[in-house]
Amino acid sequence: MSAITLDEFTLDREIGRGGMAEVWLGRHRRLGLPAAIKVITRRRAADARYREGFRREVRAVAGLDHPGIVSVLDAGVVDAAAAGAAAGALTEGSPWLAMALAEHGDLRGLPQPMAWPLLRDVLMQVLDALAHAHARGVVHRDLKPENVLLRVEHDRLRLMLTDFGIAYVAADERAGGGGDSVGTPQYMAPEQIRGEWRDYGPWTDLYALGCMAFELAMGRPPYLGKSAVAIATAHLTGEIPVIAPPHPLPAGLAEWIHRLMQRAPRARFQQAADAARALAALPAPSP
Repeated sequence: MSAITLDEFTLDREIGRGGMAEVWLGRHRRLGLPAAIKVITRRRAADARYREGFRREVRAVAGLDHPGIVSVLDAGVVDAAAAGAAAGALTEGSPWLAMALAEHGDLRGLPQPMAWPLLRDVLMQVLDALAHAHARGVVHRDLKPENVLLRVEHDRLRLMLTDFGIAYVAADERAGGGGDSVGTPQYMAPEQIRGEWRDYGPWTDLYALGCMAFELAMGRPPYLGKSAVAIATAHLTGEIPVIAPPHPLPAGLAEWIHRLMQRAPRARFQQAADAARALAALPAPSP
């Protein structure tokens, strides 16, 4: 395989793969900066739906500028030279997105169930990033541990939201998915499961955050099932599970998570800032 170049970036090797795209480790040739280059997979390159999802991600993230959201360095399309150099690993015409590299994996790499100081820090950082995105009309719709990347800066853990491929952008109603039910079943809000895109808002991501907070505190997702349909049904009709964590947590945290996980959108916190204020007001846990 020859050296693969995409505009100002040289690709090294594949470091990750999902259903829609693969991620390559790259480097900006002039600046020497490492980067994560996301490219639609060969199998999906000809599918207009996946190409539109990729374009949606570029549009969504390009308008965001926050330390808690992965920054976009550049975007483009795989040209014939790069496709040839990749010896079939890349497809000519596939869109690509260059992002800042998170060197330390994702939230799955942190210990779970989480002790309160770490759990509080994680939740506050995610809420801060969501507040920025929501203020600019972007609802992530796929918040989960795998989409929260880790970096260490000056001996402090920094989190970054990534993968806005199914984001809902309020300024573009077509991003609502035409009523399709898309997302990751363990974290999808009821309105998302039903494809009721006119009901999407900050509260949709906050429901996912409630599910994620439950999992980080308990070590397992709130709803389990043998199929995606079974899990979705539990979100729609099941009782919100009792929170009995193995670590001491503050009084009121269970109620805070339960409010995030209410089925009716209006029963949840309406803004990330509201949820953050309520979380900050919780007392220290009893030993």
